[in-house]
Amino acid sequence: MSLTVDETDQILGDLKVESVRGNLNLTRTNRRILVKGNIQTTVEAECVRCLTPFQLMLNIPLEEMFAFSASVDPIYFVNDDGWLNLKGPLREQIVLAMPLQVLCRPDCKGLCIQCGQNLNAGLCGCANTEVDPRLATLKTLLQ
Repeated sequence: MSLTVDETDQILGDLKVESVRGNLNLTRTNRRILVKGNIQTTVEAECVRCLTPFQLMLNIPLEEMFAFSASVDPIYFVNDDGWLNLKGPLREQIVLAMPLQVLCRPDCKGLCIQCGQNLNAGLCGCANTEVDPRLATLKTLLQ
């Protein structure tokens, strides 16, 4: 059985997901249901360099087994009314797919260490006269 997922504005635990789209195949086995497919999602994220919030797009492969009752598997199971709750496995896969250092763009310049100006928006007025003492002799070569 094939299932199309197209949801917007979902809360998955501590994650706010703007959209969840994809196709899933459901296969019944002897004791469980195999859910397999790909999900495209957009997650609210914050750049680690400039602290700007942005939308991070992720492509997530999903493959989970769901039991027919909660007594067999209390986390991944089919409800009594026949519904699969995909929030738990989807949240886990999103957390695993997120990069360790989330950047708004590959060439993000970050923040000025003195005034906090976002250097992507433009240069700040701080004077960069402070030199690492280990490199002070190299500065004399530039003069």
